[in-house]
Amino acid sequence: MPNHGTSLFAHVGSRSAAGSVASLDGPWRAIIDPYQTGYIGLTGEPTPRGWFRDFKPRTERDRIEYDFDRSMVLQVPGDWNTQHPELHYYEGTLWYRKKFTVSDPEAGRTFVHFGAVNHTCRVYLDGEELAFHQGGFGPFAVELTGRLSPGDHSLILMVDAMRTPDRVPAMRTDWFNFGGAHRSVSLVRVPDTFITSAWLTMDRDGRVVGQIECDGPNADAAEATITIAELGVQLSVPTGQRFTIAEEALGDVERWHPGRPTLYDVTFSIDGDQVTEPVGFRTLEVHGTDIVVNGEPVFLKGISLHAEGPSGGRRAAGPDDAATLLQWAQDLGANFVRLGHYQHDEAMVAEADRRGLLVWAELPVYWGIDWTNPETLENALEQTDELVLRDRCRASVALWSVANETLPGEDRTNFLRSLIDRVRELDDTRLITAALFTLPGQGIETHIDDPLGPFVDVIGVNQYYGWYYGDRDDIPNLKWSSDFNKPIIFSELGAGAKAGHHGSPTQIWTEEFQAAVYDAQIAMIANQPDCAGLSPWILKDFRTPLRALPGIQDGYNRKGLVSEEGERKLAFETLAAWYRTL
Repeated sequence: MPNHGTSLFAHVGSRSAAGSVASLDGPWRAIIDPYQTGYIGLTGEPTPRGWFRDFKPRTERDRIEYDFDRSMVLQVPGDWNTQHPELHYYEGTLWYRKKFTVSDPEAGRTFVHFGAVNHTCRVYLDGEELAFHQGGFGPFAVELTGRLSPGDHSLILMVDAMRTPDRVPAMRTDWFNFGGAHRSVSLVRVPDTFITSAWLTMDRDGRVVGQIECDGPNADAAEATITIAELGVQLSVPTGQRFTIAEEALGDVERWHPGRPTLYDVTFSIDGDQVTEPVGFRTLEVHGTDIVVNGEPVFLKGISLHAEGPSGGRRAAGPDDAATLLQWAQDLGANFVRLGHYQHDEAMVAEADRRGLLVWAELPVYWGIDWTNPETLENALEQTDELVLRDRCRASVALWSVANETLPGEDRTNFLRSLIDRVRELDDTRLITAALFTLPGQGIETHIDDPLGPFVDVIGVNQYYGWYYGDRDDIPNLKWSSDFNKPIIFSELGAGAKAGHHGSPTQIWTEEFQAAVYDAQIAMIANQPDCAGLSPWILKDFRTPLRALPGIQDGYNRKGLVSEEGERKLAFETLAAWYRTL
Protein backbone atom coordinates (compact mmCIF):
# COMPACT_ATOMS: atom_id res chain seq x y z
CA MET A 1 0.00 0.00 0.00
CA PRO A 2 1.28 3.53 -0.72
CA ASN A 3 2.27 5.65 2.25
CA HIS A 4 1.45 9.31 2.76
CA GLY A 5 4.98 10.59 2.30
CA THR A 6 6.86 11.98 5.26
CA SER A 7 7.05 15.60 6.35
CA LEU A 8 9.88 14.73 8.74
CA PHE A 9 12.64 15.05 6.14
CA ALA A 10 13.40 18.65 7.03
CA HIS A 11 16.87 19.15 5.54
CA VAL A 12 17.79 18.87 1.86
CA GLY A 13 20.26 21.43 0.53
CA SER A 14 22.04 21.68 3.90
CA ARG A 15 23.27 18.06 3.88
CA SER A 16 26.93 17.12 3.87
CA ALA A 17 29.17 14.24 4.98
CA ALA A 18 27.74 11.01 3.54
CA GLY A 19 24.58 12.68 2.25
CA SER A 20 24.16 13.88 -1.33
CA VAL A 21 21.50 15.79 -3.25
CA ALA A 22 20.78 15.51 -6.98
CA SER A 23 18.32 17.94 -8.53
CA LEU A 24 15.48 16.61 -10.68
CA ASP A 25 14.48 20.15 -11.67
CA GLY A 26 14.18 21.05 -15.32
CA PRO A 27 11.99 19.66 -18.12
CA TRP A 28 9.42 16.97 -17.30
CA ARG A 29 6.98 15.40 -19.74
CA ALA A 30 3.29 15.97 -18.95
CA ILE A 31 -0.13 14.70 -20.06
CA ILE A 32 -3.48 16.40 -19.33
CA ASP A 33 -6.06 13.94 -17.99
CA PRO A 34 -9.35 15.66 -17.01
CA TYR A 35 -11.26 12.32 -16.69
CA GLN A 36 -8.44 10.52 -14.83
CA THR A 37 -8.34 8.05 -17.71
CA GLY A 38 -4.79 7.14 -16.80
CA TYR A 39 -5.85 6.00 -13.33
CA ILE A 40 -9.47 4.81 -13.38
CA GLY A 41 -10.75 1.98 -15.60
CA LEU A 42 -14.26 1.38 -16.94
CA THR A 43 -15.32 -0.28 -13.67
CA GLY A 44 -14.43 2.83 -11.69
CA GLU A 45 -11.52 1.08 -10.00
CA PRO A 46 -7.80 1.86 -10.49
CA THR A 47 -6.58 0.17 -13.64
CA PRO A 48 -3.42 -1.98 -13.54
CA ARG A 49 -2.49 -0.62 -16.99
CA GLY A 50 -2.60 3.03 -15.92
CA TRP A 51 -0.36 5.69 -17.36
CA PHE A 52 1.95 5.33 -14.36
CA ARG A 53 3.22 2.15 -16.08
CA ASP A 54 4.80 4.31 -18.80
CA PHE A 55 4.21 1.48 -21.30
CA LYS A 56 5.52 1.44 -24.87
CA PRO A 57 4.00 -0.62 -27.74
CA ARG A 58 5.70 -4.02 -27.94
CA THR A 59 4.41 -4.78 -31.45
CA GLU A 60 2.98 -2.71 -34.28
CA ARG A 61 -0.52 -3.86 -33.23
CA ASP A 62 -0.10 -3.00 -29.54
CA ARG A 63 -2.62 -0.27 -28.62
CA ILE A 64 -1.19 2.23 -26.10
CA GLU A 65 -3.25 5.45 -25.97
CA TYR A 66 -0.72 7.74 -24.34
CA ASP A 67 2.92 8.57 -24.90
CA PHE A 68 4.95 10.70 -22.49
CA ASP A 69 7.77 11.04 -25.00
CA ARG A 70 5.49 12.86 -27.45
CA SER A 71 3.60 14.91 -24.86
CA MET A 72 4.08 18.48 -23.66
CA VAL A 73 7.07 19.64 -21.65
CA LEU A 74 6.66 21.45 -18.32
CA GLN A 75 9.44 23.04 -16.32
CA VAL A 76 9.82 22.03 -12.67
CA PRO A 77 9.69 23.99 -10.46
CA GLY A 78 6.80 25.88 -11.96
CA ASP A 79 3.03 26.03 -12.07
CA TRP A 80 1.39 24.48 -15.11
CA ASN A 81 -1.10 27.33 -15.59
CA THR A 82 1.35 29.88 -16.97
CA GLN A 83 3.44 27.50 -19.10
CA HIS A 84 0.79 26.56 -21.70
CA PRO A 85 -2.25 28.67 -22.68
CA GLU A 86 -4.61 25.68 -22.63
CA LEU A 87 -3.73 25.08 -18.96
CA HIS A 88 -4.41 28.60 -17.73
CA TYR A 89 -7.57 27.78 -15.74
CA TYR A 90 -7.04 24.01 -15.63
CA GLU A 91 -7.54 22.46 -12.18
CA GLY A 92 -7.95 18.76 -12.95
CA THR A 93 -5.50 15.87 -13.15
CA LEU A 94 -2.15 16.09 -14.92
CA TRP A 95 0.59 13.48 -15.14
CA TYR A 96 4.31 14.33 -14.87
CA ARG A 97 7.16 12.05 -15.85
CA LYS A 98 10.90 12.41 -15.24
CA LYS A 99 13.37 9.80 -16.48
CA PHE A 100 16.71 9.62 -14.70
CA THR A 101 19.69 7.31 -14.67
CA VAL A 102 21.44 5.74 -11.69
CA SER A 103 25.07 5.01 -12.51
CA ASP A 104 26.34 3.46 -9.29
CA PRO A 105 24.95 0.85 -6.93
CA GLU A 106 22.64 2.22 -4.29
CA ALA A 107 24.31 2.96 -0.96
CA GLY A 108 22.58 3.96 2.26
CA ARG A 109 19.02 5.20 1.80
CA THR A 110 17.48 7.27 -0.98
CA PHE A 111 14.49 9.60 -0.96
CA VAL A 112 12.80 11.77 -3.55
CA HIS A 113 12.02 15.12 -1.94
CA PHE A 114 9.31 17.49 -3.17
CA GLY A 115 9.30 21.15 -2.14
CA ALA A 116 5.55 21.29 -2.81
CA VAL A 117 3.03 19.87 -5.28
CA ASN A 118 -0.46 21.35 -5.58
CA HIS A 119 -2.76 19.83 -4.45
CA THR A 120 -2.78 16.03 -4.24
CA CYS A 121 -0.02 13.87 -5.60
CA ARG A 122 0.42 10.14 -6.22
CA VAL A 123 4.06 9.13 -6.63
CA TYR A 124 5.09 6.18 -8.82
CA LEU A 125 8.50 4.71 -9.54
CA ASP A 126 8.89 2.29 -12.43
CA GLY A 127 5.15 1.61 -12.48
CA GLU A 128 4.63 1.05 -8.74
CA GLU A 129 2.69 3.47 -6.57
CA LEU A 130 4.75 4.45 -3.54
CA ALA A 131 2.99 7.35 -1.86
CA PHE A 132 0.00 9.67 -1.77
CA HIS A 133 0.30 13.23 -0.45
CA GLN A 134 -2.41 15.80 0.14
CA GLY A 135 -1.69 19.51 0.56
CA GLY A 136 -0.34 21.94 -1.99
CA PHE A 137 2.27 23.99 -0.13
CA GLY A 138 4.36 21.83 2.21
CA PRO A 139 7.39 19.63 1.58
CA PHE A 140 7.29 15.85 1.65
CA ALA A 141 9.63 12.97 0.85
CA VAL A 142 9.16 9.40 -0.40
CA GLU A 143 11.67 6.64 0.26
CA LEU A 144 13.11 4.85 -2.79
CA THR A 145 15.61 2.67 -0.92
CA GLY A 146 16.02 -0.75 -2.52
CA ARG A 147 14.36 0.34 -5.77
CA LEU A 148 17.20 2.08 -7.60
CA SER A 149 19.47 -0.40 -9.33
CA PRO A 150 21.97 1.01 -11.85
CA GLY A 151 20.19 2.00 -15.05
CA ASP A 152 17.19 4.06 -16.17
CA HIS A 153 14.16 4.79 -13.98
CA SER A 154 10.78 6.43 -14.57
CA LEU A 155 9.41 8.75 -11.85
CA ILE A 156 5.75 9.63 -12.45
CA LEU A 157 3.43 11.96 -10.55
CA MET A 158 -0.34 12.04 -10.80
CA VAL A 159 -1.24 15.56 -9.68
CA ASP A 160 -4.75 16.84 -9.04
CA ALA A 161 -5.39 20.54 -8.34
CA MET A 162 -9.18 20.34 -8.17
CA ARG A 163 -10.84 22.33 -5.38
CA THR A 164 -13.12 20.20 -3.18
CA PRO A 165 -15.14 21.03 -0.04
CA ASP A 166 -13.12 18.73 2.21
CA ARG A 167 -9.68 20.04 1.25
CA VAL A 168 -7.45 22.62 2.92
CA PRO A 169 -7.91 25.18 1.41
CA ALA A 170 -11.46 24.50 0.27
CA MET A 171 -13.64 25.64 -2.64
CA ARG A 172 -13.12 29.39 -2.73
CA THR A 173 -9.97 31.46 -2.32
CA ASP A 174 -9.06 34.96 -3.40
CA TRP A 175 -5.87 33.79 -5.05
CA PHE A 176 -5.00 31.75 -8.12
CA ASN A 177 -5.01 27.97 -7.80
CA PHE A 178 -1.62 27.33 -9.39
CA GLY A 179 -1.39 23.60 -10.09
CA GLY A 180 1.60 21.34 -10.37
CA ALA A 181 5.08 20.67 -9.05
CA HIS A 182 5.77 24.31 -8.28
CA ARG A 183 8.83 23.82 -6.06
CA SER A 184 12.05 21.89 -6.50
CA VAL A 185 12.33 18.09 -6.68
CA SER A 186 15.51 16.31 -5.55
CA LEU A 187 16.97 12.85 -5.04
CA VAL A 188 18.56 12.75 -1.60
CA ARG A 189 20.94 10.02 -0.44
CA VAL A 190 21.65 9.60 3.25
CA PRO A 191 23.31 6.97 5.46
CA ASP A 192 21.28 4.10 6.87
CA THR A 193 20.78 6.10 10.05
CA PHE A 194 20.32 9.79 9.35
CA ILE A 195 19.07 13.07 10.77
CA THR A 196 15.43 13.68 9.85
CA SER A 197 14.96 16.93 11.76
CA ALA A 198 17.37 19.18 13.64
CA TRP A 199 16.61 22.59 15.03
CA LEU A 200 18.02 25.11 17.45
CA THR A 201 16.51 28.37 18.60
CA MET A 202 16.17 30.66 21.59
CA ASP A 203 13.06 30.45 23.71
CA ARG A 204 11.15 33.32 25.28
CA ASP A 205 13.36 33.20 28.40
CA GLY A 206 16.61 33.42 26.45
CA ARG A 207 17.49 29.73 26.79
CA VAL A 208 18.89 27.95 23.73
CA VAL A 209 16.69 24.94 23.03
CA GLY A 210 16.52 22.37 20.27
CA GLN A 211 15.95 18.80 19.22
CA ILE A 212 17.56 16.28 16.87
CA GLU A 213 15.48 13.42 15.45
CA CYS A 214 17.01 10.43 13.67
CA ASP A 215 15.70 7.50 11.67
CA GLY A 216 17.32 4.16 10.95
CA PRO A 217 18.56 0.99 12.62
CA ASN A 218 20.83 2.87 15.05
CA ALA A 219 18.52 5.82 15.73
CA ASP A 220 18.02 4.97 19.40
CA ALA A 221 21.75 4.64 20.00
CA ALA A 222 22.77 7.71 18.00
CA GLU A 223 24.74 10.39 19.79
CA ALA A 224 24.63 13.91 18.39
CA THR A 225 27.12 16.75 18.32
CA ILE A 226 26.40 20.43 17.77
CA THR A 227 29.26 22.53 16.40
CA ILE A 228 29.32 26.32 16.00
CA ALA A 229 32.80 26.96 14.67
CA GLU A 230 32.59 30.76 14.83
CA LEU A 231 31.90 30.58 18.57
CA GLY A 232 34.34 27.75 19.21
CA VAL A 233 31.46 25.58 20.46
CA GLN A 234 31.20 21.79 20.27
CA LEU A 235 28.61 20.11 22.46
CA SER A 236 27.17 16.62 22.86
CA VAL A 237 23.38 16.46 23.08
CA PRO A 238 20.85 13.63 23.26
CA THR A 239 18.75 12.64 20.26
CA GLY A 240 15.02 12.10 20.23
CA GLN A 241 14.25 14.56 23.00
CA ARG A 242 14.28 18.28 23.58
CA PHE A 243 17.44 19.69 25.13
CA THR A 244 18.52 23.02 26.63
CA ILE A 245 21.98 24.51 26.26
CA ALA A 246 23.19 26.81 29.01
CA GLU A 247 23.76 30.34 27.70
CA GLU A 248 27.28 30.41 29.08
CA ALA A 249 28.14 27.31 27.04
CA LEU A 250 27.70 29.34 23.84
CA GLY A 251 29.86 32.24 24.93
CA ASP A 252 29.41 35.71 23.47
CA VAL A 253 26.43 35.25 21.13
CA GLU A 254 25.32 38.24 19.08
CA ARG A 255 21.56 38.36 18.80
CA TRP A 256 19.67 38.24 15.51
CA HIS A 257 17.54 41.38 15.43
CA PRO A 258 15.21 42.94 12.84
CA GLY A 259 17.45 44.99 10.57
CA ARG A 260 20.57 43.61 12.30
CA PRO A 261 20.64 39.91 11.45
CA THR A 262 23.44 37.73 12.78
CA LEU A 263 23.48 34.10 11.67
CA TYR A 264 25.81 31.33 12.80
CA ASP A 265 26.45 28.15 10.83
CA VAL A 266 25.34 25.37 13.17
CA THR A 267 26.34 21.80 12.27
CA PHE A 268 24.29 18.93 13.68
CA SER A 269 26.15 15.60 13.47
CA ILE A 270 25.59 11.95 14.21
CA ASP A 271 27.89 9.14 13.16
CA GLY A 272 27.86 9.20 9.35
CA ASP A 273 25.47 12.12 8.78
CA GLN A 274 25.54 15.85 9.30
CA VAL A 275 23.39 18.87 8.53
CA THR A 276 24.45 22.52 8.61
CA GLU A 277 21.89 25.29 9.07
CA PRO A 278 22.27 29.08 9.51
CA VAL A 279 20.78 29.88 12.92
CA GLY A 280 20.03 33.19 14.58
CA PHE A 281 19.46 33.60 18.30
CA ARG A 282 16.78 36.00 19.51
CA THR A 283 13.92 36.11 21.98
CA LEU A 284 10.26 36.75 21.18
CA GLU A 285 7.76 37.75 23.83
CA VAL A 286 4.50 39.56 24.35
CA HIS A 287 4.34 42.17 27.11
CA GLY A 288 0.75 43.35 27.32
CA THR A 289 0.03 44.87 23.92
CA ASP A 290 3.69 45.01 22.83
CA ILE A 291 5.65 42.53 20.73
CA VAL A 292 9.13 42.36 22.23
CA VAL A 293 12.24 41.13 20.41
CA ASN A 294 15.44 40.71 22.46
CA GLY A 295 13.87 42.71 25.26
CA GLU A 296 12.93 45.66 23.02
CA PRO A 297 9.38 46.53 21.91
CA VAL A 298 9.33 46.40 18.11
CA PHE A 299 6.62 47.96 15.95
CA LEU A 300 6.07 45.67 12.97
CA LYS A 301 6.30 47.81 9.84
CA GLY A 302 5.05 45.19 7.46
CA ILE A 303 3.61 44.21 4.13
CA SER A 304 1.79 41.08 2.99
CA LEU A 305 2.99 38.91 0.11
CA HIS A 306 1.57 36.16 -2.05
CA ALA A 307 3.96 33.55 -3.44
CA GLU A 308 3.69 35.01 -6.93
CA GLY A 309 6.73 35.92 -9.01
CA PRO A 310 7.88 39.53 -9.57
CA SER A 311 6.58 39.36 -13.15
CA GLY A 312 4.57 37.09 -15.41
CA GLY A 313 1.83 36.31 -12.91
CA ARG A 314 3.38 32.92 -12.09
CA ARG A 315 4.06 31.01 -8.90
CA ALA A 316 7.23 32.29 -7.20
CA ALA A 317 10.05 29.81 -6.74
CA GLY A 318 13.67 29.93 -5.75
CA PRO A 319 16.15 32.45 -4.31
CA ASP A 320 16.01 34.96 -7.17
CA ASP A 321 12.27 35.56 -6.79
CA ALA A 322 12.64 35.73 -3.01
CA ALA A 323 15.44 38.28 -3.24
CA THR A 324 13.50 40.54 -5.61
CA LEU A 325 10.26 40.49 -3.61
CA LEU A 326 11.94 41.04 -0.26
CA GLN A 327 14.06 43.84 -1.69
CA TRP A 328 10.82 45.59 -2.67
CA ALA A 329 9.58 45.08 0.91
CA GLN A 330 12.77 46.62 2.29
CA ASP A 331 12.55 49.51 -0.19
CA LEU A 332 9.18 50.14 1.43
CA GLY A 333 10.89 50.31 4.82
CA ALA A 334 9.44 47.04 6.12
CA ASN A 335 10.97 45.08 8.98
CA PHE A 336 8.22 42.44 8.75
CA VAL A 337 6.44 40.41 6.04
CA ARG A 338 3.27 38.42 6.23
CA LEU A 339 3.58 35.38 3.97
CA GLY A 340 -0.11 34.76 3.27
CA HIS A 341 -2.16 32.57 2.96
CA TYR A 342 -0.17 29.31 2.87
CA GLN A 343 3.36 28.04 3.30
CA HIS A 344 5.79 29.85 0.99
CA ASP A 345 8.95 28.58 -0.65
CA GLU A 346 11.78 27.79 1.78
CA ALA A 347 13.96 30.23 -0.17
CA MET A 348 11.68 33.07 0.93
CA VAL A 349 12.15 32.33 4.63
CA ALA A 350 15.89 31.78 4.21
CA GLU A 351 16.17 35.16 2.46
CA ALA A 352 14.20 36.82 5.28
CA ASP A 353 16.70 35.33 7.73
CA ARG A 354 19.60 36.90 5.83
CA ARG A 355 17.89 40.29 5.47
CA GLY A 356 16.67 40.61 9.05
CA LEU A 357 12.96 40.59 8.25
CA LEU A 358 10.46 39.15 10.71
CA VAL A 359 8.02 36.67 9.17
CA TRP A 360 4.37 35.74 9.71
CA ALA A 361 3.99 32.17 8.33
CA GLU A 362 0.49 30.89 7.69
CA LEU A 363 -1.58 27.76 7.13
CA PRO A 364 -4.06 27.69 4.19
CA VAL A 365 -7.07 27.49 6.54
CA TYR A 366 -9.33 29.98 4.82
CA TRP A 367 -12.94 30.43 3.71
CA GLY A 368 -15.35 27.49 3.66
CA ILE A 369 -13.38 24.90 5.65
CA ASP A 370 -15.39 21.77 6.62
CA TRP A 371 -14.92 22.19 10.38
CA THR A 372 -16.72 18.97 11.33
CA ASN A 373 -14.91 16.61 8.94
CA PRO A 374 -12.24 14.61 10.83
CA GLU A 375 -10.32 13.95 7.59
CA THR A 376 -10.14 17.67 6.91
CA LEU A 377 -8.77 18.25 10.40
CA GLU A 378 -6.27 15.43 9.96
CA ASN A 379 -4.94 16.99 6.78
CA ALA A 380 -4.79 20.44 8.39
CA LEU A 381 -2.69 18.93 11.16
CA GLU A 382 -0.39 17.31 8.59
CA GLN A 383 0.05 20.67 6.91
CA THR A 384 0.79 22.18 10.33
CA ASP A 385 3.59 19.68 10.77
CA GLU A 386 5.01 20.56 7.35
CA LEU A 387 4.93 24.28 8.11
CA VAL A 388 6.50 24.17 11.57
CA LEU A 389 9.03 21.38 11.11
CA ARG A 390 10.56 22.98 8.03
CA ASP A 391 10.98 26.49 9.46
CA ARG A 392 11.33 26.27 13.23
CA CYS A 393 15.11 26.73 12.86
CA ARG A 394 14.57 30.13 11.16
CA ALA A 395 15.21 33.19 13.30
CA SER A 396 13.01 35.31 11.03
CA VAL A 397 9.85 33.30 11.71
CA ALA A 398 8.14 35.12 14.56
CA LEU A 399 4.46 34.26 14.14
CA TRP A 400 2.67 31.05 13.22
CA SER A 401 -0.79 31.86 11.86
CA VAL A 402 -3.39 29.09 11.98
CA ALA A 403 -6.09 30.73 9.84
CA ASN A 404 -7.27 33.68 7.78
CA GLU A 405 -10.80 35.18 7.76
CA THR A 406 -12.75 32.33 9.35
CA LEU A 407 -16.20 33.05 10.74
CA PRO A 408 -16.60 32.51 14.50
CA GLY A 409 -18.44 29.41 15.67
CA GLU A 410 -17.91 26.56 18.11
CA ASP A 411 -16.84 24.03 15.45
CA ARG A 412 -14.41 26.50 13.91
CA THR A 413 -12.91 27.42 17.28
CA ASN A 414 -12.44 23.76 18.27
CA PHE A 415 -10.80 23.02 14.89
CA LEU A 416 -8.39 25.93 15.21
CA ARG A 417 -7.61 25.11 18.83
CA SER A 418 -6.44 21.69 17.64
CA LEU A 419 -4.04 23.38 15.24
CA ILE A 420 -2.83 25.76 17.95
CA ASP A 421 -2.17 22.83 20.28
CA ARG A 422 -0.16 21.09 17.56
CA VAL A 423 1.91 24.21 16.90
CA ARG A 424 2.71 24.65 20.58
CA GLU A 425 3.65 20.96 20.83
CA LEU A 426 6.13 21.34 17.96
CA ASP A 427 7.42 24.84 18.81
CA ASP A 428 6.48 26.86 21.86
CA THR A 429 9.17 29.50 21.31
CA ARG A 430 7.27 31.63 18.79
CA LEU A 431 4.02 33.57 18.85
CA ILE A 432 0.71 32.24 17.53
CA THR A 433 -1.82 34.36 15.69
CA ALA A 434 -4.73 34.25 13.26
CA ALA A 435 -6.05 36.90 10.90
CA LEU A 436 -9.58 37.41 12.18
CA PHE A 437 -12.53 38.36 10.01
CA THR A 438 -13.49 41.48 11.95
CA LEU A 439 -16.59 43.28 10.72
CA PRO A 440 -17.09 46.99 11.50
CA GLY A 441 -18.69 47.89 14.78
CA GLN A 442 -21.32 50.51 15.52
CA GLY A 443 -20.06 54.04 15.09
CA ILE A 444 -16.32 54.51 15.41
CA GLU A 445 -15.76 51.75 18.01
CA THR A 446 -14.88 48.17 17.06
CA HIS A 447 -14.45 45.77 19.96
CA ILE A 448 -12.80 42.44 19.14
CA ASP A 449 -14.35 39.57 21.07
CA ASP A 450 -13.64 36.61 18.78
CA PRO A 451 -13.69 33.37 20.87
CA LEU A 452 -10.31 32.44 19.38
CA GLY A 453 -8.75 35.44 21.16
CA PRO A 454 -7.85 33.67 24.42
CA PHE A 455 -5.85 31.01 22.59
CA VAL A 456 -3.55 33.14 20.41
CA ASP A 457 -0.70 35.42 21.46
CA VAL A 458 -1.35 38.17 18.92
CA ILE A 459 -4.67 39.34 17.46
CA GLY A 460 -4.66 39.73 13.68
CA VAL A 461 -7.33 42.04 12.26
CA ASN A 462 -8.32 42.18 8.60
CA GLN A 463 -10.26 45.39 7.94
CA TYR A 464 -11.06 47.29 4.77
CA TYR A 465 -12.57 50.59 5.89
CA GLY A 466 -12.69 52.93 2.95
CA TRP A 467 -12.84 50.11 0.42
CA TYR A 468 -15.51 47.45 1.10
CA TYR A 469 -17.36 49.47 3.73
CA GLY A 470 -17.23 52.69 5.69
CA ASP A 471 -16.59 56.29 4.77
CA ARG A 472 -12.94 57.16 4.21
CA ASP A 473 -13.34 60.43 6.09
CA ASP A 474 -14.25 58.48 9.24
CA ILE A 475 -11.18 56.22 9.23
CA PRO A 476 -8.81 58.51 11.25
CA ASN A 477 -11.32 58.53 14.13
CA LEU A 478 -11.84 54.76 14.36
CA LYS A 479 -11.03 53.04 17.66
CA TRP A 480 -10.11 49.35 18.11
CA SER A 481 -10.04 47.41 21.34
CA SER A 482 -10.26 43.82 22.52
CA ASP A 483 -11.11 41.71 25.53
CA PHE A 484 -7.65 40.19 25.63
CA ASN A 485 -4.95 42.79 26.47
CA LYS A 486 -2.85 41.42 23.63
CA PRO A 487 -1.04 43.04 20.71
CA ILE A 488 -3.16 43.83 17.66
CA ILE A 489 -1.70 43.62 14.15
CA PHE A 490 -3.74 45.04 11.30
CA SER A 491 -2.99 42.03 9.14
CA GLU A 492 -4.89 43.40 6.14
CA LEU A 493 -6.04 46.81 4.97
CA GLY A 494 -5.93 48.69 1.71
CA ALA A 495 -7.70 49.51 -1.54
CA GLY A 496 -7.42 48.61 -5.20
CA ALA A 497 -5.87 50.68 -7.99
CA LYS A 498 -4.79 49.97 -11.54
CA ALA A 499 -1.18 51.09 -12.04
CA GLY A 500 -1.08 54.13 -14.32
CA HIS A 501 -4.79 54.87 -13.84
CA HIS A 502 -5.01 58.42 -12.46
CA GLY A 503 -7.77 60.76 -11.38
CA SER A 504 -9.09 62.43 -8.27
CA PRO A 505 -8.81 60.87 -4.77
CA THR A 506 -12.59 60.27 -4.92
CA GLN A 507 -12.40 58.22 -8.14
CA ILE A 508 -12.25 54.49 -7.44
CA TRP A 509 -9.50 52.34 -9.05
CA THR A 510 -7.17 55.34 -9.38
CA GLU A 511 -3.76 55.46 -7.74
CA GLU A 512 -4.89 58.67 -6.01
CA PHE A 513 -7.89 56.89 -4.44
CA GLN A 514 -5.67 54.08 -3.10
CA ALA A 515 -3.14 56.55 -1.69
CA ALA A 516 -5.91 58.51 0.05
CA VAL A 517 -7.16 55.33 1.77
CA TYR A 518 -3.61 54.66 2.97
CA ASP A 519 -3.31 58.23 4.30
CA ALA A 520 -6.50 57.77 6.31
CA GLN A 521 -5.48 54.34 7.63
CA ILE A 522 -2.07 55.66 8.70
CA ALA A 523 -3.74 58.47 10.65
CA MET A 524 -5.98 55.92 12.37
CA ILE A 525 -3.22 53.42 13.23
CA ALA A 526 -0.99 56.12 14.70
CA ASN A 527 -3.63 56.63 17.42
CA GLN A 528 -4.20 52.97 18.39
CA PRO A 529 -2.37 52.17 21.65
CA ASP A 530 -2.91 48.39 21.29
CA CYS A 531 -1.54 48.26 17.74
CA ALA A 532 1.81 46.50 17.50
CA GLY A 533 2.12 46.62 13.72
CA LEU A 534 0.51 46.17 10.34
CA SER A 535 0.91 44.19 7.13
CA PRO A 536 -1.22 45.98 4.51
CA TRP A 537 -2.70 43.96 1.68
CA ILE A 538 -0.53 43.64 -0.44
CA LEU A 539 2.97 44.16 -1.92
CA LYS A 540 2.04 43.39 -5.54
CA ASP A 541 -1.01 42.70 -7.67
CA PHE A 542 -1.74 38.99 -7.94
CA ARG A 543 -3.84 36.66 -10.05
CA THR A 544 -7.30 35.58 -8.86
CA PRO A 545 -10.37 34.40 -10.79
CA LEU A 546 -12.57 36.38 -8.39
CA ARG A 547 -11.54 39.70 -9.97
CA ALA A 548 -13.09 40.02 -13.44
CA LEU A 549 -13.63 43.77 -14.13
CA PRO A 550 -12.42 44.34 -17.72
CA GLY A 551 -9.81 46.99 -18.25
CA ILE A 552 -9.14 47.30 -14.52
CA GLN A 553 -8.79 43.92 -12.81
CA ASP A 554 -8.54 41.51 -15.77
CA GLY A 555 -8.08 38.56 -13.44
CA TYR A 556 -5.88 40.38 -10.89
CA ASN A 557 -6.50 41.65 -7.38
CA ARG A 558 -5.35 45.28 -7.70
CA LYS A 559 -4.61 46.01 -4.03
CA GLY A 560 -0.87 45.76 -4.66
CA LEU A 561 1.44 48.66 -3.97
CA VAL A 562 3.19 47.60 -7.16
CA SER A 563 1.63 46.16 -10.31
CA GLU A 564 1.98 42.57 -11.44
CA GLU A 565 5.03 43.72 -13.43
CA GLY A 566 6.62 45.72 -10.60
CA GLU A 567 5.43 49.27 -11.36
CA ARG A 568 5.17 51.24 -8.11
CA LYS A 569 1.90 53.01 -7.37
CA LEU A 570 1.50 56.25 -5.42
CA ALA A 571 0.50 54.40 -2.25
CA PHE A 572 3.91 52.70 -2.17
CA GLU A 573 5.56 56.02 -1.35
CA THR A 574 2.68 56.99 0.97
CA LEU A 575 3.38 53.99 3.18
CA ALA A 576 7.17 54.20 2.77
CA ALA A 577 7.19 57.85 3.86
CA TRP A 578 5.32 56.98 7.06
CA TYR A 579 7.55 54.00 7.81
CA ARG A 580 10.58 56.29 7.54
CA THR A 581 9.20 58.40 10.39
CA LEU A 582 8.83 55.49 12.82
